[in-house]
Amino acid sequence: MAVVELYSVDRLPSSRSKHVADQRVCTLLSRVWPAQEPRPLSPDVPEKVRDLFHEAGRAEAVEAFRLAGVGYRSVVEAICKERGAEGKSLHAMIGDLARLNVPQPVIDGFHEARMLGNDSVHEGLEYAPDEVADVAGLIEEAVLVLYVQPAERQRMAAARLARRTAHKAGAVIPSPSTP
Repeated sequence: MAVVELYSVDRLPSSRSKHVADQRVCTLLSRVWPAQEPRPLSPDVPEKVRDLFHEAGRAEAVEAFRLAGVGYRSVVEAICKERGAEGKSLHAMIGDLARLNVPQPVIDGFHEARMLGNDSVHEGLEYAPDEVADVAGLIEEAVLVLYVQPAERQRMAAARLARRTAHKAGAVIPSPSTP
């Protein structure tokens, strides 16, 4: 697939000899075409969470990093509510996830997203693109642990049960590796 990107090129003078070419430093400014797509989440993730994550990802893709920070914070809030976390503030709801057996690294990542969003909306702080992308990655890891892996395990358990049941009934089921 073809991609068009816009770079800034700065020439650095060479300190060696006149015969050595100047060095160049290239900095990616933006992807021009095709438009950068927001990160997708698995269909195993609740629709509201996916929609909010998609919106935040669109803001990130057009370099509206404060808006993306607020958006990723809202994703965390939606996950907390969906999981049944209780509390009067997002900080309290994230803390309550421990009661619901959510792993501590997920909780820590959610606090990072909360703080990035709070700083963005209340302080007007704009984080660097890689910092916003890191928070998006923390959320992606969290939904993998909270939604995707349990759904995959459930599908595999159902497939094993179907194979076991069919075998007991005398049906021949080809191996999954058999074309």
